[in-house]
Amino acid sequence: LGEMIEDVADLFAVKAQEKGLDLATYVDPTLVLIASAAIAPMAVKLARQAIRELMEAAPPDELSAIIEQAAAEATEHFDLADPVIRATRLGRRLYVEIDYLVSPGVWRVEEEDQVRRFIVDRLASTEHQVWATVELSTDRSLMED
Repeated sequence: LGEMIEDVADLFAVKAQEKGLDLATYVDPTLVLIASAAIAPMAVKLARQAIRELMEAAPPDELSAIIEQAAAEATEHFDLADPVIRATRLGRRLYVEIDYLVSPGVWRVEEEDQVRRFIVDRLASTEHQVWATVELSTDRSLMED
């Protein structure tokens, strides 16, 4: 820390000398402790959040609830079976996969796109960059983890 303060003082030394001033550097140890105590909890919280995201990449509970609500609304609106939902959040990006089991020969690609657009529109309020995948499958085994 002392080196950094000396470097900063050196930046201002030329201007100070032009005005006939001498700069002295001093760091109060008590002030350093107080500043560290104020900043440390924020740093620990950010580190925990980053580790959680890297380990799980799971969205927080509030965001998961919004995703589940969007899927539930789509399920009701399009008269679909209960979905399988997978979601990952990495920073500002939100990756959502929602799988529905459907009867063979009933759905067209354009209709699948309508379901996807419906869900993406409902997730727009999250202020994340949403990457949504909606899969309509006739084979339940393809929907399982």
